[in-house]
Amino acid sequence: MPNLKLEDLRKKAFLLYSGPKGPELVNREIKKFGIKEDKLNSYQLKILLNNAIKTVFIDYVGFEATKNALAQDVTHVPGYHTTVLEDTESVHILERFQFMRWVVAFIVLMILGVVLLGVYYMLMFNKANLCESKKDLDGKDACFLSLASSRANVSFCDRMSTNNRMYNCYSVVGRKYNDTGICDRIPGDEVDLIVLHDNCQLCVAVSLRNKSLCKAFLNPITADECISQMDRKVSLTC
Repeated sequence: MPNLKLEDLRKKAFLLYSGPKGPELVNREIKKFGIKEDKLNSYQLKILLNNAIKTVFIDYVGFEATKNALAQDVTHVPGYHTTVLEDTESVHILERFQFMRWVVAFIVLMILGVVLLGVYYMLMFNKANLCESKKDLDGKDACFLSLASSRANVSFCDRMSTNNRMYNCYSVVGRKYNDTGICDRIPGDEVDLIVLHDNCQLCVAVSLRNKSLCKAFLNPITADECISQMDRKVSLTC
């Protein structure tokens, strides 16, 4: 039909479907077309009208009934504006409700995350308190070593009863997590500590197959042994 407008097509669909379902189907076709109604050029409008007429009218009542429906005068359509506006408002309310649902879901997830994080730290500190409550020093140190190793947290090593046990804890955690930074916490002011540091460094280097780490030893002899063990693909130390 010449000079047919989308608003007129909505009204004709309103009459054909005896209610807002018709305009809603027309709007659905506009949305599927992907271009806003006020941005359509004449060619695009023609294509959209043909698509909407086929889908909303012809597929519903056939060609002959569609001709009659499109020929109707829609200058005044009783109930059209009120019903369509009410339906549109319902859609807006639904959209706002869905948006609020997403907001509420996000807030709930945030709260749940905070709660879980709190539970995690509570359990962690409860275990630390359990270690601290042990009267036997060996048992206390073994408890802190287990915590440090399982949680990759060397702050538990710092709570051990002697420096030697603390440094040994650094070595255990450094080897387990391949972290030379933890190995470097072991000082090199005593022969035994140099050996402990270099063995920790060696095990990380061998585990990572990284010969450049062999240069970071306090004892040059250990550096040569590190490269040798890596070449043999067998470590007698780790």
